[in-house]
Amino acid sequence: MFPNTDQSTIHKGPPSLISDIITERQQQLDAVLHEISGLETVMDGIKNLHQQLVKKKDRIIQSMNVHKGLVSALWRLPTEVLSQIFDHCLPVPEDSRLSSSSRLEAPMLLTEVCRRWREVAVGIPGLWCRLTVESTHGDWYRNAFCYDSWLKRSQGRPLSLTLLCYVVDYSEDRLRRLLQPYSNQISSLSIHFSVNSNKPELLLTDLLALQELTVSMPNLETRPALAQSISRLSTLRSLKITEPWFLFDHLSAFNPVWAHLTNVAIAIFQSSGVLRLLRLCPNLSSLMIRTQIDDIEAVEPFTHTKLQSLHISVPTHPLSSLFNALSLPNLRALAVRYIQTWPHEEFKALLVRSKCPLEYLNLGVLVMITDEQRAEYFTLIPSLKVVPDPNRKL
Repeated sequence: MFPNTDQSTIHKGPPSLISDIITERQQQLDAVLHEISGLETVMDGIKNLHQQLVKKKDRIIQSMNVHKGLVSALWRLPTEVLSQIFDHCLPVPEDSRLSSSSRLEAPMLLTEVCRRWREVAVGIPGLWCRLTVESTHGDWYRNAFCYDSWLKRSQGRPLSLTLLCYVVDYSEDRLRRLLQPYSNQISSLSIHFSVNSNKPELLLTDLLALQELTVSMPNLETRPALAQSISRLSTLRSLKITEPWFLFDHLSAFNPVWAHLTNVAIAIFQSSGVLRLLRLCPNLSSLMIRTQIDDIEAVEPFTHTKLQSLHISVPTHPLSSLFNALSLPNLRALAVRYIQTWPHEEFKALLVRSKCPLEYLNLGVLVMITDEQRAEYFTLIPSLKVVPDPNRKL
């Protein structure tokens, strides 16, 4: 209720009463002024909030317009162009193992952007030709369904697979059943067996299109059966065995596959096995070999006409005999690791004898040559590039 301000109705009274009324009115005024001040503060806050919301609205509208433009542009791209873009989204094989659970990278990521992207991605066989399959203790049937769905999208294209067989019980049987419908598509295969793998040979049967194989064989008891399965791979051209180390006599178990190979990576105890392996592989273009035992022996001269790349790691210095025996007229790249004494004269004689178009000489951490030796190589082959090992400390 507001105070009375009509003078005609105000009751006349003694001064003390009027003074009391004035004091009361002052208190009322102070209270109202305080309320007004609080209300003004609230109104200023509301005004600021309104301004912020308006700015936020403007930014949202601007962002929507930008993204609408992008969606519109991407939507108008022909499927062929979008397919090329998707193909370049795939991770580099050396940097990533594609798995059906990799939802944060292509191709799975592409299927979750929008409906059209999913339809386009699922319809591109090339996006689904590389896969890592792992036999684990988890829900195998669910995982197998995902793997199978992935492989079906390859639509008969050549497959590059990595198999991780770390579960002992039924690991090979599971993977065999999963891959059976696609055995004629597998052109590249990398298999990592556990030391307790029971039947690794099951995964190397009926692979009629296999050209590249990388395999680890830590279980020596299963190695003969595995080697026999590899020997039947008539289409194989590249073989990389990451473990174990072999005696040369063990290599005969892989016959006749050696004669077909163009690329080999292997570890052999005897350093003389380099020359003997080259004799087994007349079509070899690239050889990466590690040896351990220095068993220098007299060897007959041998010419390999097709070898272009030789990468050899040796513990001591058996290379003198090897360089003296070899002629490599087509050699273009030579890499040497861990040798303690560099056979300069023998290497120079190899270059003269072979008349090879050597382009790169890559020397490992322990391999040292002098500037004078380097100059002699340049005299023989002016275009030769001597490349130091990246781990060498200068």
